[in-house]
Amino acid sequence: MDRRVWLLTGAQFAAATGAYAFTGLIARMAEDLGVSLATAGQLAASYALTFAIAGPPIAALTARVDRRLLLAVGLGLIALLNLATAAVPDFATALALRVVTALAAALVLPAVAASMLVPAAQRGRAIATVMAGLTLAFSFGIPLGTAIGGALGWRATFVFSGSLAAVAAMAVWLGLPRLPSTDRGGAGSLRMALRPDIIAVLGTSLLAFAGLFCIAAYLGPIVTATTRIEGSGIGAVQVFVGLGSLLGIGLGGRLADDGGARVPVALFLVLTLALLGYSALLAQSPALWHVAPLSLLVFAGSASLFALAPLVQARLMGLAPQDRSVALALNGAFILAGQGSGAAYGGVVIAAVGLAWTGLAGAMLALAGAALALRAFRAPR
Repeated sequence: MDRRVWLLTGAQFAAATGAYAFTGLIARMAEDLGVSLATAGQLAASYALTFAIAGPPIAALTARVDRRLLLAVGLGLIALLNLATAAVPDFATALALRVVTALAAALVLPAVAASMLVPAAQRGRAIATVMAGLTLAFSFGIPLGTAIGGALGWRATFVFSGSLAAVAAMAVWLGLPRLPSTDRGGAGSLRMALRPDIIAVLGTSLLAFAGLFCIAAYLGPIVTATTRIEGSGIGAVQVFVGLGSLLGIGLGGRLADDGGARVPVALFLVLTLALLGYSALLAQSPALWHVAPLSLLVFAGSASLFALAPLVQARLMGLAPQDRSVALALNGAFILAGQGSGAAYGGVVIAAVGLAWTGLAGAMLALAGAALALRAFRAPR
C-alpha cells in the first residue's frame, strides 16, 4: 500500500483532535466565558450539527476540486480558526468560530484522497489506515489536548489543536501529489443520496452507531451501576473503547476488500451480543469483579463498530465512484445522527424502564442493522 496514505492518517488525527480536544475542559471554559455549563456544551453540539447538515452540500460543491488542495485548505482553515478561538473574548465569538470550523472540517475528507492513491483492491485497507487517525485522536490526541489545557488553561488546548492542523496541512501539501478529482459534484451528487442501495448502506451506519450509543452515552453510570466504581476509575474501563477501536480498524481494513454481506452481518451480530451482555450484567447486583466482563463488552462493542466502519465506506465508494466525497459526507452525517438518536433513545428507555434495559434496546437496533446489511452488502461492487 502507498506509504503516503499515512499522511492522510495524520490529517484525520489532526482534524478529529481539533474537533473534540476542548470538550474535557468545557467547565473551565464556561466559568471563564461567564456562561452556564449547559450553554458551553453548545460548542460541541453546534459543531456536530453544522458538520452533519452542511457536510454533504459542501462536498457536492467542492467535489471537482483537486483533493490535495482541498485537504490543505481545509486543514489550514482549521488551524487558523482554532488559533483564533484561543483568543476569543466571549462565548458568542467562540460559538461562531466553532460553527465556521465545522464548515472547514467538511472540506477534510482524507479517505477520498486515500482511495485515489491506491488500486481498487487496496481501497478498504487504505480507508482503514486513514480511520486509524480517528482512533488515535480519541486514544492519544484528545487526552493530550485536555492535559495541556489542564496545565496551561483551555486556550492552550486550541493552540495545540491549531498547531496540529497546521503541521498536517503542510505535510499534505508537500507530501502528496496533485489528486485531480473525477467526482461529478453538483446536484447530481446530492441526488445520489436518494438511491435505495445508497440509503441501505447509510442505514447500516446509522443503526450501528445508534445501537452502541444507547450504551456509550451512559457508560459512566453503567460502570458505577455494575461495579460501584466512580470518578476517575471509570476511565480505566473507557480505555477499552480505544483498544477495541484499534483492533476493529485493523480487522475491518483486512476484510473490507472481500465484499459480500457475510462479514458485516457477523459484525452486527457481535455488536448485538455485546449489547445484550450489558443488560445481563446490569440485571445483577453490583460487584467489583464485574470490571472484567464489563471491559470485555466495551472492547467487543467498540471493535465490532470500528471494524464495520471501513466496510461501509469502501462499499459506498464502490457504489458511487463518481460521488465519493458526497457519499462519505453523507455517511458522516448519518453517523452523527446515529449517535444523537441512540443517546436520545437510551434516555427514553432509562426514563421508562430503567438503565438495565438500555443494552436490550441497543441490541434491537443492532439486530435490525444485521438484517439491513444482508441487503446493503449483498450485490457485488
